[in-house]
Amino acid sequence: MDNKRALISAACLLGVVAVSTVWLLSNPKNAQNGSGSTDDALLALIKNDQKAFEAFIEAGGKLHDNLPAIDGQVYTVAQGMSYFERASFMKYLHNKKVPYVQQTEGKPFDVVSLSIGKNNPELLSQMALENPKYQLAYGPKGWTLLHMASAACAHKLTAILHEKGQLRWDAKAKDGSTPLTIAAENDCLPMLSYWKEQKADFNKKDGRGLTALSILKKKKDAALMAFVTSFEAPARTIASVKAEEPNFYKKRVIPKDQIVDHSALIEPDERPLEATETAEYSEFAD
Repeated sequence: MDNKRALISAACLLGVVAVSTVWLLSNPKNAQNGSGSTDDALLALIKNDQKAFEAFIEAGGKLHDNLPAIDGQVYTVAQGMSYFERASFMKYLHNKKVPYVQQTEGKPFDVVSLSIGKNNPELLSQMALENPKYQLAYGPKGWTLLHMASAACAHKLTAILHEKGQLRWDAKAKDGSTPLTIAAENDCLPMLSYWKEQKADFNKKDGRGLTALSILKKKKDAALMAFVTSFEAPARTIASVKAEEPNFYKKRVIPKDQIVDHSALIEPDERPLEATETAEYSEFAD
């Protein structure tokens, strides 16, 4: 599942890079070095050209100006750093004390939220140095960054969002969902395993009346089915007690004080004749 997501993401990014490069090359005036234009910034982002990006900043380029449309979507220069995963550009800005994280309540995305789908802990850790608003709600569903990470199965970011962002697995969004139930809906086993280690309650209902365990029980994936069984209580082992069998070969010991000699009670004439006769071939025979 993770490999499939990665391949789709890589294919989309390659398509964007190809289209954007063709557009820039077909407009030579937009590729003037050191002009501080957003076209220069886009080319630097696409080519991962650190020096060109630094030249853009030194020329007075604005991080919150819009780039040319990328795949039909308009991003700012700062947001482009997240889109193209340019953590080194962010590090440069941080060292220069140039703020680039801009978040506004109600907007569909920003530089921080765009990084979530990349599942890149280096990118998010770099932005964490700018003290972003982790608790911010996005879009009509009111999802937090952790809700988004669950939907994208960005499991490498879970610990950062949980520990640094103080985001919880049971935080309810406007649509009633929680990061835990969203992770279950999206078959995100690594994230589910993390929350299990953190003692998350998989039987706790979200705002829609759903539990992570009830969602997982409907899954047909073998790994998820095995994960569900780990929550089942182990069967109690009942020890069967087997009756001790009598030992017929064990020699019975009779106490001496219980031994009674009955020989004196037998009269000589009552003894059978065979008892007084000696066998013909006996060693005691005459």
